[in-house]
Amino acid sequence: MSGSESTPLLAANGAKAAVESALGNVKDFTRRPDVRRIALISVLLFIGLSPFSFYPTAAPKEVSPLPPPGKFQWKQCGPDGLVCSKFVVPLDYLNETDNRYIPLAVIKLPATVKPSLGPLFMNPGGPGGSGIGLVRSAGKVFQNFVGGRYDIVSWDPRGIGQSEPMKCFPNAYEQGKFNAFGGSSGSPPSKGADPLTNYAAYVQLLAKQCVKYTGDLLKYMSTASVARDLDALREAFGQDVTNYWGLSYGTFLGAVYSNMFPDRVGRFIVDGVVDPTVFSGDVLDLASGSLVHLDEVIDGFGYECEKAGPLRCALAKNNGTPGHVTKLLRETTEKISNEPMVVVEESETGVLTGDDIRAILFALSYRPSSWPVIVPAFVDLLYDNNPKKLIQIFSSGSIGESCPVDLITAEAVNGVLCTDGKNRPEHSTATGYLKDLDNVSDVSWIAGYLFPIAFLPCTVWPVRAVERYAGPWNRKTKNKVLVIGNTLDPVTPLESAQHLVELMEGSGVLLTQIGYGHCSIAQTSQCTRDIIFDYLVNGLVPESGTKCDVDGSPFSEISAATRKEESIIPDYGFPIMHRLRTRQFV
Repeated sequence: MSGSESTPLLAANGAKAAVESALGNVKDFTRRPDVRRIALISVLLFIGLSPFSFYPTAAPKEVSPLPPPGKFQWKQCGPDGLVCSKFVVPLDYLNETDNRYIPLAVIKLPATVKPSLGPLFMNPGGPGGSGIGLVRSAGKVFQNFVGGRYDIVSWDPRGIGQSEPMKCFPNAYEQGKFNAFGGSSGSPPSKGADPLTNYAAYVQLLAKQCVKYTGDLLKYMSTASVARDLDALREAFGQDVTNYWGLSYGTFLGAVYSNMFPDRVGRFIVDGVVDPTVFSGDVLDLASGSLVHLDEVIDGFGYECEKAGPLRCALAKNNGTPGHVTKLLRETTEKISNEPMVVVEESETGVLTGDDIRAILFALSYRPSSWPVIVPAFVDLLYDNNPKKLIQIFSSGSIGESCPVDLITAEAVNGVLCTDGKNRPEHSTATGYLKDLDNVSDVSWIAGYLFPIAFLPCTVWPVRAVERYAGPWNRKTKNKVLVIGNTLDPVTPLESAQHLVELMEGSGVLLTQIGYGHCSIAQTSQCTRDIIFDYLVNGLVPESGTKCDVDGSPFSEISAATRKEESIIPDYGFPIMHRLRTRQFV
C-alpha cells in the first residue's frame, strides 16, 4: 500500500517528492468546535485547573526532506537549546518484506552540565500524550530533577501529535458536525428511546470512521510497536541501555519495554503505575479499577481544607463538624444533578449540571496544587447558591491567567487503548458492556459511571494490533526498575505499583509517596526528589518499600516557584476523560 491521505506512510525507497508529500499529510491536532463547554476540555483534567500549566500548541510542520531511517537531522525549535528532528522507523518491525516507514517527531532539551549522561527518554502518558508537548512545557522541570545532567528527550508516539496522527474525519467541520448531531447536544430522547443505545451507535460509527480515514496505521499503534520505536531511539543515540521516566500510561510502555528488552534496561522509572495485567485485559476492569481511590482524594480535599481553616480555605467553617466540606460538596452535586442551575446575566449565561461539578472534582483530584485556586468558586456555589464563577470556568477556559491549549484527541487514545486490551466475550459489544457497567459504577460517586462510558469505543473497535504484548512481566532486567506510586492517586492506585513489583519478581523496587494526586510530581517531596536524583544520576537504588512524605499541605504556604513547578506538568493520565466533561465523542 502506498502513502496516501488516509494512510500517510512512507515507502523505503520513496523519492524526495514522495517524502515531502507524506510530510504534507502530517496534520496537527484538529481543534474541535465545542457545542457547549470547550473551556472544560481545555482546562480541566489536562491542566488541572492551574493557570501555569498548559498543553502547548504544536510546533510548525517541517517541510524539509526526512533524514535516512535511524538517523537525526536536528534543528533548533525553541529556547534553551531545544532541538527537533524527524526519526524514521519501520511501520512493521516483524515483516522484513514490508518496506513502509513512518516518521516520528523527536525533541531534545540538551543537558546543562557537561559531559551529559546521555538521553533520559520521557513518556507523558495518555495514551495519546505528546512527548513534544511535554518537553516544551516541562522539560526544564524534569531537568531540574536530574541537576541538568541528562538530555531530556521525548517523541510523539506513532499515530499521535506530529507523528503521522491518526484521524477519524476529513476536516474539522465534519468533526464538529459529528459531535453536534451525535447526541452530544443534550437533546432529550423520544419516549421509550434509550440514550445510551443511541450513544453506542454513534460510537460504532466513530470507530468505522477512524478505519476509513486512518487505514493500516491503526494496526501498528500498539504499545509493543512503540516499545520497539523506543529501542530504535536508544540505538540511534548510541546507548547500550535505555534510561527512561514514564508517567501514567508511560508506565505500561515501561513495563512492556522492560520485558521485551530486559537486557537494555538502564536507569528506569515508572511513576503513577498502570497495572499491566489490567491494561492489557478487559477495558471495563481497567476503567473501574482505576478509580478505587478517587473519592478518597476528594475526601482529602475536604480534610485538608478543614485542617487549614477558613483563613486559608474559605470552604471550611470554624464550627463545622469533621467532613462537612466533602459532605456539602456531595449533597450540592446530587441536588444540581436533579435541578441544574441556570444563569442568565449580561456578563455570563450558562447552565451548571451535576456532571459538570463531578468533572471539576475529577480534575482537582489529579493535582492538589489546584485546590486553593478553585475554592472561591465553590464558596460561591455552596454558601451563596451562586454558580457564576464555576460557569465562567467553562466559558472562559481559565482561572486567572490562561494559556493556549491543544488537546489530546480521543481518537488517538482509542488507537492505542483499544488495540492493547483484550475484552471478555461479554464485552465485545456495547450492549454487553453497558449491561455490566451498573455492577461497577459504585466504585466512585464522582466518576464511577461516567468514566467507564468513555471506554465504550473499545467494545466495537474493529482493528487488532499486528503485535500486542500481554506478558510475561517477570523477565529479569539488567538493572533494577524504580516503581513509584502515591498512596492516594485518583487513577493509578498504589495497589497497581505494588502488583507490578510483585510481577517483576525482584527486578523492581517500590517507592511509596504519601500524598495526593496523579504521579509523584503532583506534590513536592524533597525525599522523593533526592531518591530520584540519586537513582538517575548516581545509580543508587533505594531499598524496596521506602516511603516518602510530601512537603506540606496543598493549602499551606509554599513558594510560588514550588507551586508553579507542581502545576506545570501537563495532566496526561487517561485523557479520554475530556469526553466526560463535554459529552462529546472526539
